[in-house]
Amino acid sequence: MNTDHPFSLFLDSFVPEIARKSKQLNKAVWLLETTGSQDAADLKTELDTELRLFFNDKNTYNNLLKWDQDPSLQDPLLKRQLNVLIRSFKQYCIPTDLLEEIARQETTLLHAYANFRPRLDGKTLSENDIRTILKEENDPVIRQKTWEASKQIGELLSPLILSLVKLRNQAAKSVGYSDYFQMQLDLQEIDPSWLFSLLDEYYVLSEEIYTKTIQEIEKDQCSRFAVTADLLGPWAWSEPFSQEDPVDSRELDSLMENVDICQMAKKFYQKMGLDIQSTLDISDLWEKPGKNQHAFCINIDRDKDVRTLNNIKPTLKWAETILHELGHAIYELGFTEKTPWLLKEPPHMISTEAMALIAGRQAYLPEVLNSLPNPSSHHSTLVEKAKKSLARRQLIFSRWVLVMTYFEQELYKNPEQDLQALWWSMVHKYQKILPPKDPNRTSDWAAKYHIGLAPVYYYSYLLGEMLASSIEETLLQETGNSSIATKEAGKLLQERLFEKANTLHLEDLVLHVTKKPLSSHAWIKQYAL
Repeated sequence: MNTDHPFSLFLDSFVPEIARKSKQLNKAVWLLETTGSQDAADLKTELDTELRLFFNDKNTYNNLLKWDQDPSLQDPLLKRQLNVLIRSFKQYCIPTDLLEEIARQETTLLHAYANFRPRLDGKTLSENDIRTILKEENDPVIRQKTWEASKQIGELLSPLILSLVKLRNQAAKSVGYSDYFQMQLDLQEIDPSWLFSLLDEYYVLSEEIYTKTIQEIEKDQCSRFAVTADLLGPWAWSEPFSQEDPVDSRELDSLMENVDICQMAKKFYQKMGLDIQSTLDISDLWEKPGKNQHAFCINIDRDKDVRTLNNIKPTLKWAETILHELGHAIYELGFTEKTPWLLKEPPHMISTEAMALIAGRQAYLPEVLNSLPNPSSHHSTLVEKAKKSLARRQLIFSRWVLVMTYFEQELYKNPEQDLQALWWSMVHKYQKILPPKDPNRTSDWAAKYHIGLAPVYYYSYLLGEMLASSIEETLLQETGNSSIATKEAGKLLQERLFEKANTLHLEDLVLHVTKKPLSSHAWIKQYAL
């Protein structure tokens, strides 16, 4: 390594400071997400702004660009760290008042999502409550009212989200991009033409099987709710965004009765020779007031403090979710000590999503379900239904990703358009679900957490699914096993995927792990043929 190069000397002073600030911010985010307190929100805003301003240094940015042109800088790890920093500084070399306002509004939005609970007939509901009603209730009127309640947060927060969208666009234009969506793809090292070519190809390849699947789902819904197909709508699904399999969802949840979901997940990872107990010990796993109702994994210090936030209930979806989030944790715990701090992260969220998605799929497969304690007399029938549900879910969720990705692209391209109409046109095209008939609805799109707080991210899930199938195919071929729950598979993942961290561009990492470029082929073969 060129330890005497000016860039190397710069890292010696820069990295410890940025590591300290990053750890402080992550702890504040964790406090806010687990408590929803205003004090935590204020602290998060302060630290977030401070960290962003640390990258708001045009002199340093210009030095980074100069070093990038220096032919004497040849060390691969130094060059990769330089690449990471150039993209980080470019994003935040914007007017300081704009940077500060974006940080403030994002925290305000985060605080609002953590604390909001919809009301239905005078009763306050959690997200888990809404999901339970949409799974169990057969009365279309009650279901419709419940679905509408799930969108109340959109009406409340859409003005703030739109304000943020415009501020983000302003920031993107200040550094030479047409809009924020295009800027984020570039900074994430994603070629837009490649991305949308891949998504368009997937749309065509999956159209026939998805059409057949949606027809089967609608037939089931018509029978269950005693309505004709033209009266169906998003209220007929078991989840507010119609992104999960609604068939047999109530029956399949019985698989998780009296099951310790955390222990189930721990045993799966143990079979792969991977230990997640340290993460479970410091995670926040159960529902409580003021807490984020979603789920995520956070690496506090880029070392061993890797935590997950969940709101576990005894359902198959939460079994999938805990496996998923711990998949992110295992990935990041697999970074080695010799990896530079700046590179102790995935090269793109696609690769960590792939690991998490591989793990989440296991909740629907016999390998895990047949190991559960005290199976019922019709356990084998439920296990077979769960496996079929996974295939349906893959199709359903992938179409939901298309809605999110194409909507976001158009949102940032023109935030002044009729976004409600845009949203439902996307839902109808990609999910084939009829929009609600209420003309007074205006902000259903804003109810989705990711639109405001995880922008230009959702495409990573579908590409992560594609990569997950390709990795699974590789693991099964190379280990000679019919399951990935083996120590051989765990060792391959550790050596080929986890240990590489962000030392390689995503494209090179995919080739290193699977020996072929990222495509939808393995996914199509697994779920759509």
